[in-house]
Amino acid sequence: MIRISSLPLIINLGQFHSASQILLVDVLNVGDAPRKMREYIKASHGGFVYDKQTYMPITLTGQPESLIANAEKGILFKFDQGFQNLYTLEANLDAAIWHKKLYDMSAYDGEQQIVFEPEVDFIIQRYLANYKEYPKPADTLLKIPAPLPTIGTKAMKGLKPVRKI
Repeated sequence: MIRISSLPLIINLGQFHSASQILLVDVLNVGDAPRKMREYIKASHGGFVYDKQTYMPITLTGQPESLIANAEKGILFKFDQGFQNLYTLEANLDAAIWHKKLYDMSAYDGEQQIVFEPEVDFIIQRYLANYKEYPKPADTLLKIPAPLPTIGTKAMKGLKPVRKI
């Protein structure tokens, strides 16, 4: 059994790209599922209750580029009785590193069966209790403030349409 809290945390892009195996850890809110399904998720999938909401820990492993590409497209979690939930990762890799979602699993590369020890308190502390929004980058001078009008559909500012004589 592997303890997630003991794995090396990826703290920069260099570590991310040099790792041969990555672990993505996050939580999935399944609070909109029927009560019976929430109880099933808690019993069968390691779900837990925090702040009156039911969550399920997500652990995804893979090579760095393929793992992030798949998570950006969305991973559909299907449960019994037709309940399903879509998990997507923000397209920003820096945000995943900032939220401490990525771990280096290179030491376990090539192992067939990977099993994680349930660490509910660790997951609650890292991903729910101390959650902060990723800070948006400040506007730069290189950013175009408004979309440019397409030629032919609007008159450009400061120019007058040409009249036919």
